[in-house]
Amino acid sequence: MYHGLDEIGAGTAFYLNVERGLVWSLWQGDANGLYRRPTGSQGELKTSGDLKASIGRKFHQNLDLEAVFQGDFYQFERFEGPSPLFPTTTPPPGLWKMPGQPLSSAYPLQRIERSLVGLGGTFKPDTLLTLSSIIGQQWERREGFDDQGLSASLAAELAGFEYKGYRNNLDLYLEQEELGDRSNRELRFNYGLNKAFSQNSADRLEVYYRQKRQDYHIWGTSAIGTRMDTDQSIRNQLRYNIESNLAFFWDTQLLGSTHEDRSPTANAIREEVNTASSWTLQGQKDHTSGWGRVKIDWGVQEDATGLKRERGTSLEGGFSWFPTYHDSLAFLSAVRKRQYDTSDTANYDDRDRLRYEFDLLYGHKFSSTFRVYSHAEVTLEHLVYIFGEKSDQNHWNRIFKLKPEVSFEPYWGWHNCARFELVANSTDYDFELDPAFIKSSIYRRYTAADSLAWEITPGWALSLDYTIGLEDGGRFLWDEWIQQISEEYRTQQMRAVFIRRTPAGIHFDAGVSLYERKGWEYKIEPGIGTVKTPFMYLSRWGPLLQLTYPSVSGLSIRAVGDLSWVHEWDKNDYTIVNLDLRVTWQ
Repeated sequence: MYHGLDEIGAGTAFYLNVERGLVWSLWQGDANGLYRRPTGSQGELKTSGDLKASIGRKFHQNLDLEAVFQGDFYQFERFEGPSPLFPTTTPPPGLWKMPGQPLSSAYPLQRIERSLVGLGGTFKPDTLLTLSSIIGQQWERREGFDDQGLSASLAAELAGFEYKGYRNNLDLYLEQEELGDRSNRELRFNYGLNKAFSQNSADRLEVYYRQKRQDYHIWGTSAIGTRMDTDQSIRNQLRYNIESNLAFFWDTQLLGSTHEDRSPTANAIREEVNTASSWTLQGQKDHTSGWGRVKIDWGVQEDATGLKRERGTSLEGGFSWFPTYHDSLAFLSAVRKRQYDTSDTANYDDRDRLRYEFDLLYGHKFSSTFRVYSHAEVTLEHLVYIFGEKSDQNHWNRIFKLKPEVSFEPYWGWHNCARFELVANSTDYDFELDPAFIKSSIYRRYTAADSLAWEITPGWALSLDYTIGLEDGGRFLWDEWIQQISEEYRTQQMRAVFIRRTPAGIHFDAGVSLYERKGWEYKIEPGIGTVKTPFMYLSRWGPLLQLTYPSVSGLSIRAVGDLSWVHEWDKNDYTIVNLDLRVTWQ
């Protein structure tokens, strides 16, 4: 269950598997509903659900026959009129009702219902091959049309078949639906091949093909449209061990797809082809390991808007070093370049992107109870548009991060961890056309978090967490290294939880959480200068609960929930309730 400011929803799911001798049954399904009414917009209600049931009997060691029922529905409604009343406290189940609102004439009701009744079977002639099939009658209702007809599917799986050192895996699926004037079809094929040529070299190949056709009724007419989707791919990886501690990998892939939408009045086609190759060298010696990779990819897409090409090249690498038992060091870096071109002379979106990435990690153990880690990241990206019509969008994006962490365990049962993070993200445009409107900006954030866990006695524990975050953002003059702050925020969050663990396996957590966020804005007042004034405030607090209850009878219950009372400037106080209840019987 979920109850928020602008939406309310609920969902449930179940799964049941029962075996009695040679007879077995499988039941599973779910149902979900969500109503949204954001301020100033129409209300939307989405409901969906599905049910699958199978009852079967084992006639032989390798043959099962079953009766199958499948049903699902989806409905989307849009409402207009006054907003429904959302109470500030959650009412008991069944008391919340949606006002009787007329359907919006701007958006018709969408409802899809499908059901299938059939017979199926699974045949395993040996331990490697599995054959399964389902045939039955299918009913489908959508967009005011009722369709029915025959549905049949066939699946074959061959796993782990070896021939002359080649290990083969095959997965084949075929489905056909004849629903009156509509015909749906899906063919899926997946083949994998592995071969170890020697202790030093091996190869893995994977081939995939999928074709799906789906007919649909065109709203408001008696015509039928057809969607055709075709996807295929080939992937291969060659591994060669140059030495015992030095390996070479060559990865290649080729992807292609075609998406076609046919109707009596139009025919839209989109074709895509993508290919990529990478060469990786990986080595290790004593306390040092490292790797380096060169990757090249290329792609093309063609549709009604023309031909689009994209090319990329990257050089990546990293190494890790453990000079002593107490120290560890790792460094990662990458240089990536991407080019995007179009064939449309009226499209000025052609651009190049150059990106640099650097990561440095260091850790030191002062003792078994005191450890320090530090992580530094730098990302630099330059975006350049080829044509002058969009050159005012050329810019540099620079991100700097520093994240130290301290872990301390002074006594048995005590654990304290402090984390800090400093982030600076600036966007600097190559051309500022209007001095009165500077697009270059900067965002900065400082976060400090501390968590304390105390095991009071065996089975009883206390967890305390506190986080504070300071943020600001505004205009940035890179050449003069000047920041003009426009907004500033402060966020605080705290959580205290008592934890109970019993020898029987019962877990019970209960506590309280608090969250507060304040915001200020900076404005320049004539004759006064910069004035800082508050413009937003949000606070929420409430209890939280988590319970896990297992039993020897196979029945287990897990409940997770929290309740928050929310106060927000310029709005009425409201309540948010989250509840997740799961019951499992094995």
